[in-house]
Amino acid sequence: MSFTPRRVNKSFLSIKNGDTRTIVFIDSSLPNCETLAQRVVTTARVIIIGSEDDGVQEITNVLCASNCSQVYIFTSGTPGCMYLGNSELSLNTLSTYSLELENWFAPTARHDLVNSANLYLSGCNIAAGDVGEEFITKLNSITGAKIAATVNTIESNILVNK
Repeated sequence: MSFTPRRVNKSFLSIKNGDTRTIVFIDSSLPNCETLAQRVVTTARVIIIGSEDDGVQEITNVLCASNCSQVYIFTSGTPGCMYLGNSELSLNTLSTYSLELENWFAPTARHDLVNSANLYLSGCNIAAGDVGEEFITKLNSITGAKIAATVNTIESNILVNK
């Protein structure tokens, strides 16, 4: 069975407005990208972020067209830094992307997403050390979401909650 990753289709986004399903974003640079996408439960939407895409902008486009409050992002990274397509979301770029990030879980007329939004980040050491903790704290402040992120590369199920 072959697997074709699902990429963001901007014309499809307006049709999906109001979708509350969990969304799983997977960076295409991960070596196990296809395997990971195949293992996601069928009730969740899977979106592969292409290497040429501004991943932060792609995530923003999808989240602004949905009412999703549970988001998982699988990517590579370093302490305080995530690589999403051709973009970097880090302490250095949070201010650049702040307008996009503020809209990830903006409340709508139908849902108060800010009070129930959860963002799960899985990538190499994103939350590790002082830099990782500061990044998670600032990302939480901008998005308003409760954030859980990996603190090491071997056991990605060890989470730091903010």
